[in-house]
Parts: sequence; structure tokens; C-alpha cells
Amino acid sequence: MNTEQLIQAMAADMQRTRPVEAVLPAALVATALLFGGIFLMLMGVRPDLGAALSHFVVVLKTLLPLALAVGALGTVLHLSRPGDRPGPWGYLLVLVPAAILLAMLAAAAGLAPVAIGAEVFKAGIASCVTVIPLISLPVAAASLWLLRRGASIRPRLTGAMAGLMSAGAGATMYSFYCTDDNPLFYGTWYTVAILVVTLACAHAGGRLLRW
Repeated sequence: MNTEQLIQAMAADMQRTRPVEAVLPAALVATALLFGGIFLMLMGVRPDLGAALSHFVVVLKTLLPLALAVGALGTVLHLSRPGDRPGPWGYLLVLVPAAILLAMLAAAAGLAPVAIGAEVFKAGIASCVTVIPLISLPVAAASLWLLRRGASIRPRLTGAMAGLMSAGAGATMYSFYCTDDNPLFYGTWYTVAILVVTLACAHAGGRLLRW
């Protein structure tokens, strides 16, 4: 049996049993709710959450990382099978950054550079870039452990998508606490926090998911 036949045989076996597909979505939701819920119980949700959600930019702050998590989840499930392509979920991974950029450009329209800088560099930066990874990394660890049941032929990319999925879920949970609603702020610092987790998981995936 040559390498191509081996990959095809493993892919066929994965399609029959689908162990990763059966457990990863539930694990993502459970761990994100657990660690995000612990954070929100300790720190509390923002007191004006109900009123804030009547504003579109606040809803975007939750929906965009959630869409990123969903797109990365769909992508990583395809990547966990040998020889499979990322699939149509990857379109979300393009649309979400584009939506973030458009929201940031709209928020910056008409503002002087000094005003833009004031909206980006606020006191909440340290909390944002610390808490999102703290919520995300346990989710990412569980995801990487479950992905070892698969047989990805692109372990770094698979690890990166696991990190993106986990960080998107972590940012979604954090958004219920965060009171900085300007897209210039959350578009910048949520992205930084998500990239940190994604890069860390790409490195971990290259080591843990290799076969």
C-alpha cells in the first residue's frame, strides 16, 4: 500500500467513525461556557448589557468572534481528516476580518488621528489581551487533545484553526463583560488576543498533531 492509498483508507475510516466530529463541537461549547462562565461569575457581566445590545456595534462585538469560532470549527473538522479540504466554512474566516475592518473604518471616519488613537489606546487593553487568552487556552488544550483522534496531514494549520476557534469562543464570552464598544478598540485588541492564541496553537499543533 502506497502513501496515497493509506491516506484514502484512513479518510474512509474517519468518515465511518467520525470521533472528532462527534465530540469536538460539544467540547468547544462546554469548555467555553465553563471557563467563560467562571470568569463572568467572578467579574460579572457589564451592568448595562441589555441596553447596550440595542446598539449594532455592541452586537457586532459578540457576533463577529462567534462567527470566527464557528468558521474555524467547521474548518478544523475538515482538516482533522486526512486528505480533506478546509471546506466552505473557510469563507467565514475571510468575511469576519473584512467585517471587522469595515466596522473600524466606519468608526474612524471623520475622526482626527489623535481621536482615533484615543479610542484604540484605552485602559482596558491589559484586561482584553490577558483575559481572552486565559479563557481560550483551556478550550484550546481540550480541542488539541481531542484532535489527536484525527489524522490531519497539516498539523500546524489544524492547530492554528483550533486556536482560532477557541479564541473566538473566548472573545465571545469576554464581550459580555467588556464595556469598550468602539470597533476601533475591540477590532484592534480582540484581534491581537485572538492572534496570540492562534499562533500558540499553531506551534503546539505542529508538535502534538504530527503523525
